[in-house]
Amino acid sequence: MAQPAERLWDPKPANGPADQPRYVIAARKILETCRGEGPANCVARCPLHVDGRAYVQLAKEGRFREALQKVREELPFPGVLGYVCDHPCELHCKRVDDDEPVRIRDVKRFLAEWEPGEPEHLLDMAPERGKSVAVVGAGPGGLLAAHDLRRKGYKVTVFERDDQIGGCLVNRIPEWRLPQRVVERDLSVIEALGITVRTGVEIGRSLSLDELREGHDAVLLLVGYAGARRLADLGKGLRRRASGVLVADPVTCETGIAGVFAAGDAVSGPATVITALALGRRVAESAHRFLAGEDLRSGRQAPIPQKLLWGLEVSEEERRSRTRQPVMLTPANEPMTEEEVFAEGERCLDCECGLCVQDCEFLEASCESPKDLARMVLHDFESPETLKMMYSCNICALCDTVCPEDLDTGAMLLDARREAVRRGLGPLPVHKPIVSYFNAGISKAFTLIKSEPGRQRSKRLFFTGCALPAVAPANTRVVYEELRRHYPGTGVLMYCCGAPVELLGMDEEFEKASEEILRQAEAVGAEELITACPDCSHTLKSSVPELKVRTAWELLAGVWQPPRLREGAEVAVHDSCKVRGQLDVCSSVRTLLDAGGAAVEEIEYNGEKARCCGFGGMIYPVDPELSQKVTRRRGEESELPMVTYCAGCRMALKGTGKESIHILDFLLDPDWESKSREKPPGGLARYLNRLRTKWDFKRMKPLEKR
Repeated sequence: MAQPAERLWDPKPANGPADQPRYVIAARKILETCRGEGPANCVARCPLHVDGRAYVQLAKEGRFREALQKVREELPFPGVLGYVCDHPCELHCKRVDDDEPVRIRDVKRFLAEWEPGEPEHLLDMAPERGKSVAVVGAGPGGLLAAHDLRRKGYKVTVFERDDQIGGCLVNRIPEWRLPQRVVERDLSVIEALGITVRTGVEIGRSLSLDELREGHDAVLLLVGYAGARRLADLGKGLRRRASGVLVADPVTCETGIAGVFAAGDAVSGPATVITALALGRRVAESAHRFLAGEDLRSGRQAPIPQKLLWGLEVSEEERRSRTRQPVMLTPANEPMTEEEVFAEGERCLDCECGLCVQDCEFLEASCESPKDLARMVLHDFESPETLKMMYSCNICALCDTVCPEDLDTGAMLLDARREAVRRGLGPLPVHKPIVSYFNAGISKAFTLIKSEPGRQRSKRLFFTGCALPAVAPANTRVVYEELRRHYPGTGVLMYCCGAPVELLGMDEEFEKASEEILRQAEAVGAEELITACPDCSHTLKSSVPELKVRTAWELLAGVWQPPRLREGAEVAVHDSCKVRGQLDVCSSVRTLLDAGGAAVEEIEYNGEKARCCGFGGMIYPVDPELSQKVTRRRGEESELPMVTYCAGCRMALKGTGKESIHILDFLLDPDWESKSREKPPGGLARYLNRLRTKWDFKRMKPLEKR
């Protein structure tokens, strides 16, 4: 007898941080790591979150105007940044895994310089709010803050000490690096928005900070590093650090004076242009929340680079060697040609995910990404909509197979079903027939444990499951006879594997079924279960790890020679979604089909990518329309009849009119084509067939006495 093994299946909720339920842990992992809502690395690393992926793809198609306006949605100064951005977007571009990053910054510059005529600034604004804001400092950060607040409906006045706006863009960066024509073109958006600009005004001399505060509803200080020292010397509640920068909250940009905010080089010290712009946007958001009476901290964090969702495969050393490092002390590189822009667009990997949604009808119908479902189970668990959603998943794990982060949305929803049962919310009323069918499958009337005829004990048991005896009692006997002939000492166990109640989240019932299977196997000395159903195999491998589990197809392939009746027959094979990770089963089925003379057409979603038949997860009574849609999509993968090796899968496919046939019927029935069009037996007939199968097993004689 095999030694007891540690159970792979744990019916109790797993504890995680702070003893959280398992579904909560799974949902939070999805929210943290799912790429479904992005962003791509280029967007994540851009301090302004400009969608580089999107505008590069538009440029690739020659849609230059749309691409430029996509840039302007987050960045009103595309030309300036096309020259002087230190391109953090490129430093973790996924293209680095292959060669070098896409030239995202240079594409932006191309778009800005391509634009004919006057710039098409985005000038739409919210209705006037009747409140005014003073922005001190007309460098990049101050101008972006003024831009954002004006578009939100505030009256904005910019105060600048010098005689022109632009700050470092006009005073420090040389012409050979940033042409002034580019600066003037971009900054024309300030006048176009109706922002008042007062140059030659120094706070503390021309105008006091008190006067500024009294004349405006909010004041933003973006005066640069040198200006911070002058302002701090004025006192009035402003404090500075030993380094000379102003003290301001890193999240809200609040200073010691109510309604006065500070950001940019005045707080952080000297920074790049793109960083200054991002801090200008942050301080504008704080001023807006302050004036609108909103919480200044809700949903915000300190400005640190967000976690990248798209990891690189190359080492950090290799990444550095493949990326161009930001250098601003050399002349700007030559502009790109249209051909080069198209070529860079072709190199872009267009880092969007959505792979699971593309491959799953349930996800496609239920969400934009699995994050939507994670939020539902976390925040609206007991609503009818959430309960229906969590019971509408096939639990087939295709999402896990295609997900680059190995996220299994179905596993989260299965854990949520367990929680629903714990709360008395599940299973749903429509699941009553399934529970009744399971109860019949473990009742004395439909179960049987029997050593091989003529023996007291059996090393292995043919585990029939519920479906095959219900639809094909004669073929169930054929399988058993062949197993007895090739593997003497094989007994039989008729019982339900427990998958129906496991998938409904009924862990207590599932655990009892698993314990009974183990008890009955041990009673006859069995160490191995041989299944005909892939679902049974998948379930039993985790629920009774004390026993070895293999399929009849694996044991019979190569030793059983079915009658060679299928010469010239062409079929497709429907691999059950439960065989992922059990590719030997898929191979064995094809060996048997070849032995019967059939030619197999391989479809796209086979083996490791096998799709559900539509019956998985017990979804049919909850959403029959979705279930049938899943089945139809599966059937449409081939025009040929489909051979299944799961009786339940065959019933699903035939339910939508697909020509389909169980492997045993295909190999053994004289008229397999008629059989492939035959309807499965009804409910009462399935119960009678199970009783007939049990009776046949009980009457069997030892092989040598037949």
